[in-house]
Amino acid sequence: MRDAIRSFLEVHTPYRVCGEANDSIVAVEKARESNCDLILLNLSMPKPTDAAAALALRSVLPRVKIVGFSTAGEELGAQRLAEAGFDAVLSKREGLQKLAATVMALLPAPPEN
Repeated sequence: MRDAIRSFLEVHTPYRVCGEANDSIVAVEKARESNCDLILLNLSMPKPTDAAAALALRSVLPRVKIVGFSTAGEELGAQRLAEAGFDAVLSKREGLQKLAATVMALLPAPPEN
């Protein structure tokens, strides 16, 4: 699934994926190293909870945009996640087009080369 999301975003948005992680502890470390602009956080990642991961990411990268992506539906607890620092929360059922549109809305257009 991760490869499909990466490929879709790199084809349908002007941005590139700069890293991947298997758990949120590694995600925080990689985000700090890569100085990325947006983090797509799978809300079912192990270690620690989604809210704790967002708070940790927000503390080290206060300007980064954080998007939660989950297989869960309305039970995501959007208010709780917004309070934790998520800029957007999407269900995977909303599809990759919605994800790409959200990424485009959250990030400025990259400079022309």
